[in-house]
Amino acid sequence: MKEHIDLIFVPSIGHWLHGKKPERIARFCTDTRSLCPDDCYVALADVRDGHIFLEDARTNGASCAIVSHPRPNIDLPQFVCDDPYGAMVEMAKLARSMFRGTVVAVTGSFGKTTTKDILKLLLAVEKNATLGNKNSRRGVPMTLATVTNDEAFAVIEVGIDAICTMNKLVKLVVPHIAILTGIGKIHMLRMGNKSIIAREKSKLLREAIKNNGHGIFPEECLRFSACRKIQDHCRVVKEDGEDVGYRMAVKGDKYHIEVRFKEKALKFVMPRLMSSGVAKDFVLACICALECGISPANIQRRISLWKPSKWRGEIIATSTKTYFADCYNANSVAFVNSLAQFDRLFPHGSRLFVIGALIYCEIGNGVIGDNATLFKSLPLRENDGVIVIGDSTNFSMDAINCDWKVFPSTSQAMEVVTNFHGVVYLKGHRTYKLESLIC
Repeated sequence: MKEHIDLIFVPSIGHWLHGKKPERIARFCTDTRSLCPDDCYVALADVRDGHIFLEDARTNGASCAIVSHPRPNIDLPQFVCDDPYGAMVEMAKLARSMFRGTVVAVTGSFGKTTTKDILKLLLAVEKNATLGNKNSRRGVPMTLATVTNDEAFAVIEVGIDAICTMNKLVKLVVPHIAILTGIGKIHMLRMGNKSIIAREKSKLLREAIKNNGHGIFPEECLRFSACRKIQDHCRVVKEDGEDVGYRMAVKGDKYHIEVRFKEKALKFVMPRLMSSGVAKDFVLACICALECGISPANIQRRISLWKPSKWRGEIIATSTKTYFADCYNANSVAFVNSLAQFDRLFPHGSRLFVIGALIYCEIGNGVIGDNATLFKSLPLRENDGVIVIGDSTNFSMDAINCDWKVFPSTSQAMEVVTNFHGVVYLKGHRTYKLESLIC
């Protein structure tokens, strides 16, 4: 790691204040609140000047910082350059150029982080992977800058929320294999419509194809011309497909999946807590792993270790209630999958659905109709209750035929949730912070 640091922090980018360097860098981080020991803190000047948090970075265990304005009074190695973000991008380019392994990139409107996490398991990647869902114009270079040849694969999650954002990111990632998990309504105010979303996200697959690699995406993406244009260079995964496809069945409390790939039918058993949507994410990751030479036996052994990550279908039990916490993201596709999983795991007893209503800035002009469809899809049974949180201008409650309550904010729902005994379903956009209801 010391050699890696010396290589990527080159004089053409900047210099170390007083020649003082760190011993190691675990990751790059732009927020001192989420900084971990040995992280390199990147002092950006956005809404607030990141340089004012240098002392916090030192206190929280940063190994060094990238700055444009050094503060010699703070006992922390500081790499001084004109543009900390630009420096991080240059470091990412250098680290990527030195990486000799296979780069797998994941994008899509839903399932990106889950697919990335499954790929980490199947490809036995521990360090060369996106941390959490840090998949933005900041997150991608932050990950790439710490990729090393200690592992044979790198798994990079790529998210976009505006047109043309992908153009720069694909040049950083330079993937050998790119996975598109699916296309849905998200970031609609900036992206316009799903066809544009498909066009922008498919650029990642086009980059892999250009680099003599290929893309992987589910058959439903063929609804969009951007995907149809590249299908001859991609693995198009079809349900019941004979060439590249899968079959899924529930036996007992687990999904049994048959994956068809290169004239072979391979059978896998999924962990109990895996939903049907996550099982489909597994299929995409499995095709990729097989392409990378991972044996079916290793795939089965490794996927058996899977469990939901924090707040993504996680089950949390307390003395008075059980929470099904799936409150990390929210779109129509994710809701359908999540609700089916909840109903499968908790078919009986008292249940309280806490729903963060779909929001205008994500869904766009169809938000009221989409919320109505969502509310009608709730698998309600006798004695179930519903709490909807959000701006009432985004929805009408006519679609819910049960005991329901509306709260403008999550904190206002705390008393009702606290006094409830049974199973609580939590799902909504990150802005709602529904996890704060877990107590």
